Amino acid sequence: MKRKLLVTGASGIVGTGLRPHLEAFYDLRLARRRAMPDLDADVETVIGDIAAPEVIARALKGVDAILHLATVHGTGISFEETLAVNYAGLVALMDAAVAEGVRHVVFASSNHGWGMWPRKASPLPHTAPPRPDGWYGVSKIFGEAVMAFYADTCGIRTTSLRIGNCGPAVEDERRQHMWISFADLAQLIRLSLERTDFGHRAVFATADCPTPFFDNAGARAMGFAAKDRPQDNLADPAIATHPPAPGMEGAAIGGGYAAANFRANRDDWEKS
Repeated sequence: MKRKLLVTGASGIVGTGLRPHLEAFYDLRLARRRAMPDLDADVETVIGDIAAPEVIARALKGVDAILHLATVHGTGISFEETLAVNYAGLVALMDAAVAEGVRHVVFASSNHGWGMWPRKASPLPHTAPPRPDGWYGVSKIFGEAVMAFYADTCGIRTTSLRIGNCGPAVEDERRQHMWISFADLAQLIRLSLERTDFGHRAVFATADCPTPFFDNAGARAMGFAAKDRPQDNLADPAIATHPPAPGMEGAAIGGGYAAANFRANRDDWEKS
């Protein structure tokens, strides 16, 4: 019998792309903000704001595990705009998970928690200190702390997957250094949900990328073996020869997020 897996944020690019790779292994329940009749006809779906208590209660009923993708994000997003979903909603979801007896939670963290690192410092190990490139990245660091807290205090196995870029193709020069396919990310999610060790684990979720921004040794230690390569999935073959973007966008791992939020002296930042 398949385990019941709740996928929040199921309407997004990642959630939509992961679905065909997960439904063979799990009995899916999708949580969406709005109905998508063409996609939802053959799968159990909960419609509404996942930060709302009544939606959380419906979504969690009878669930065995959670893949939490739902988030509020954006290059110039304010702290206040992240509060309802990325902070209060996450804690409410975890409280409901404890009450429902859920034993596994996979949290979609992000490269933007490390986006203010200079590209020249790469590849970053999973032990590299966070350097978020905006309030979205800050909220992902908070989310990882929440995962660790509930793992230690409530005995839930939690895994934070620090996603570089996940999509059908590599769209630009920056993404080729941290891309992962839907199929490979689904593989890593399955490995996370099959963990038998206790506590929280955080790993970078990337393929084996050329001149990688992140060391995915933590994922490999879980048994992950990437099958898809960024070089074979370029939206345009010319991307392989493109230089980094000018200015901070090309100097920092976080790209446009880092550029949008940077107000310091670049020379000082380069030395940090």
